[in-house]
Amino acid sequence: MGLRAVFAAALPGIFQAAGEEASFAPATGAAIPCMVFIDFNVQLQPAGLETQIWQRGTTIEALLTEILREPDRGETFTVDGTTYTVQAILENDGLTVKAVVS
Repeated sequence: MGLRAVFAAALPGIFQAAGEEASFAPATGAAIPCMVFIDFNVQLQPAGLETQIWQRGTTIEALLTEILREPDRGETFTVDGTTYTVQAILENDGLTVKAVVS
């Protein structure tokens, strides 16, 4: 078993044990319950630029096996009654996806 398979097997338990309950609302179809990690005040480099000016933002990381695909801009996650709108995708390693949200 390779390292990627080990991570794929372990991630659902990690999200369940340490993540936050949420729902992902795709543009069409029903909301999907999921577990996420939400981080506030993350330093984000402006897209497409190499600069020393950074902005602060919020990111949400979710399991692709739960939300079924990478979210599109404008789709939403709801965490603790607050709705966060996807602005951009930061990372997608095929197991989890991390999105900048507002």
